[in-house]
Amino acid sequence: MESVNKAKAGVLGATNAFLPQVDLSAQLARYGNKGRQATLIGSSVVQSEAAFYGSYAALSASLNLYSGGRSRAGYLAANSELDAAREDYGDLQVRQFAQLLEGYAALIKAQEEYRSLHAQERLYVAQEKIANSAYRQGRASRLEVSNARLLSGKWRLQVLQQLTSLEGRAGQLAVSLGMELPAGERLMASDILPEAPELPEDMTMEQVALDHPALRAAELRLEAARNKVHAARGMFLPKVDLVGSYNWVGQDDSSASDAIGATRANSYSVGLTLQQHLAPFAGENAALQTAQAELREAEAQSQEVRLGLGNAKRQALAELAQARAALALASQAEEDANEVVFLQQARLRHGRGDERALIEAQANLSQRQLERFFQDTNLRLLGWAAYAILDPRRYAGTLLDRVR
Repeated sequence: MESVNKAKAGVLGATNAFLPQVDLSAQLARYGNKGRQATLIGSSVVQSEAAFYGSYAALSASLNLYSGGRSRAGYLAANSELDAAREDYGDLQVRQFAQLLEGYAALIKAQEEYRSLHAQERLYVAQEKIANSAYRQGRASRLEVSNARLLSGKWRLQVLQQLTSLEGRAGQLAVSLGMELPAGERLMASDILPEAPELPEDMTMEQVALDHPALRAAELRLEAARNKVHAARGMFLPKVDLVGSYNWVGQDDSSASDAIGATRANSYSVGLTLQQHLAPFAGENAALQTAQAELREAEAQSQEVRLGLGNAKRQALAELAQARAALALASQAEEDANEVVFLQQARLRHGRGDERALIEAQANLSQRQLERFFQDTNLRLLGWAAYAILDPRRYAGTLLDRVR
């Protein structure tokens, strides 16, 4: 936001060129004349035969009438810079919302992974108990008991590691939100990501770029650079001002205070001034070359942003299609794993299976469910990322509406 305030100050400075400039000057001095002679006090000539005190005050004003287009071009450039700063701020808001959404998605995934690992830990703890019971009944070896204990310990360690990762994700999101939480507290994601709106996939790149804040900012800076070139060229042209002044003069031989008291209106002047720099034009040429270089940079940046948006659109839509395919595969894998659990339960009911096989199937189902959840979250996140590119003006508002 400070960049916008800075640009506003630039517009205010550019406006100053169109306003009259008013100055007040005052002078009090002792003049040591020898013999009768003329003395210049300010812009007035005073004659005196001896030393005297003189007071002088002048009020002058000037108004620029013509400056080769410099003032107008500078004002237009400043306004373009202000509009570009506002567009930059809009683009920054979109990117900040996208960053917060990524942080929230990471927290959701970390919470779900912690829940899944905790559930799998309970399954392998149960498997360890089964192995111990079977060992006491002589139906399992000491090696099977050790393997079951190692597996339950492995999952317990993974749960602890995931808890550390969960704390980190929550802390990162809190920092992004500018929140300072009390010790022992952490952020918790309350719901899954909302689904992104339907995307206008047939939208052309010209339509995408037309209203994108990043490209609008680049185009406005290009416009500002063109006006700066016009302003630099105007430095070669004459400058015409309307000027006027009114002065007061006072004189006394004895004291300064009496000279001030004797100050009276003296004269005024009104007229036009014409100023044309002839040579050398080193400063003007340097300013023009600098402005032209900035114009070329602005043209290159505008083209780079346009091409970047085109590539971002294609990549976002490709990633979205890939995410849909990945979710379909993960959903199918979850269905297959769920069927295996159902079959293992049926085998166990008919005395043809064992509890360890059922636990392995349930653990596999938990993993497949976690993978499906990850792919679904990724699809939603990529959908919002694509929406931010295709419709950035409504991105933040639409996201807030879906979250409420």
